[in-house]
Amino acid sequence: MTSEEVVEYLGTAENESLMLLEPRSTYDACLVGVGYRYCDGPLAVYDIAKVMAVLIAGGMDEEAAQESINTNMIGSWMGNGTPLFIEL
Repeated sequence: MTSEEVVEYLGTAENESLMLLEPRSTYDACLVGVGYRYCDGPLAVYDIAKVMAVLIAGGMDEEAAQESINTNMIGSWMGNGTPLFIEL
């Protein structure tokens, strides 16, 4: 799936708790698929390397970007619609 196809699919999803990273204009390009968790989904699936590249392009060094991803994204639970992160 392309990121555009993922965005389109998630736009039609019936998951009221679905969460996407903001700003969407920046992070939608990091979407790589749709995931499911026990009794939950569809969920947004982001490529960690693409998210890392966005943070570095925004001015973070690699170490700070990795820490931000680990703490603020992978390490966050925001309810059943919390996105998934994958290494490809």
